Amino acid sequence: MERPKPTKQLLIELCGNNQGLISSCHHGLYEASLAEFYPHLDLDETVAFAASSWKSRQVSPTELADFLGSQVEAYDLFSEVFKIGFPWLNKSRDISPELKQKYEKLNPFDGKDLRARLESVQPEKVEKLKERLRDRVNNYVFECQYQDAKMARGGDNYKLVPMHFQAVYPRKGKIVPAFASEVARMISQYPSLV
Repeated sequence: MERPKPTKQLLIELCGNNQGLISSCHHGLYEASLAEFYPHLDLDETVAFAASSWKSRQVSPTELADFLGSQVEAYDLFSEVFKIGFPWLNKSRDISPELKQKYEKLNPFDGKDLRARLESVQPEKVEKLKERLRDRVNNYVFECQYQDAKMARGGDNYKLVPMHFQAVYPRKGKIVPAFASEVARMISQYPSLV
């Protein structure tokens, strides 16, 4: 079965127009692509994992890394991240009746049998994801902030990432839609067969 591509509007509604959630989702997908996992995940699971894993790494850089021992299986990793990710997503989600059908098609597993789904992901892909999640997070800035941020760090731009998909000078009401467009673009490049 091939599922549809997520749209900007659907992602805005899925994240309840919450800038913290949609930006964390973007950053999580940017740093730890879930392309190999997406055929085995619902859209809800993808967004919850990307946002929560990134936010956890930002807030407490060593906590998730410490959890990621060599024996941690994909299911245990996702279950741990979902403890914060799903309450965050469930609190924010506000899907309109017009997008309800598309939303359901983007969540073909309905959250069931996660362990079995994740067991079908190649072990080396799981290890690669764990490796990316052990790394420190990037510092994301709007283009208008880049030079000042770089100078504040003494000219060091390591892990300083300008968000080129946002307006150079961001305006209120435009930031969340730009994040949603970019997240939709990223997920649309993932395999769509389930």
